[in-house]
Amino acid sequence: MHVLIGKKQIVIAALVAALGLAVFVNWYYSDGTRLFPGASTEPSQADPDGAAQYVNGLSDEEYFASVRMNRDSARGEALEELQAVLSQAVEDSEAASSTAKAIEQMSAEAKMESDIESLVSGKIGSACVAVISDNSVDVVVTKTALNDGNVLAISDVVSQVCGDGYENVRVSATA
Repeated sequence: MHVLIGKKQIVIAALVAALGLAVFVNWYYSDGTRLFPGASTEPSQADPDGAAQYVNGLSDEEYFASVRMNRDSARGEALEELQAVLSQAVEDSEAASSTAKAIEQMSAEAKMESDIESLVSGKIGSACVAVISDNSVDVVVTKTALNDGNVLAISDVVSQVCGDGYENVRVSATA
């Protein structure tokens, strides 16, 4: 007689539950500002000189720092969850190897994001932030740096750093 629920299914269910918990905790504590760091619900005040002002009240440098901080804290929380699962898994089990692969993948993505940010900043002369998820890469640059030549340079950097595994490259500008 076959067992309907095996060790693999229990481990997978535990990993899914841990990931779901991490996403919920991240959403709960982010208070809705995770997608738009520094976004304010209050109307912005006009600059007395009549100069343009950022809608969310952040300069480009503050925006990029905020996005990096949020990305790193979310990655840290996910890494803690994976390490907790890894410490509880049996050494030679499939759960241990899949969790170790997930940690290795997360580390590789963090290195690729850092490499993309460094190379793009060097090529276009402007700050940027890169976020890798699934098979896509999102690169945000300053509004002044967004032109056809720079988009091509950014796409070239992403393809060099990430290889062919990341087909969807989205380049956008700060508000």
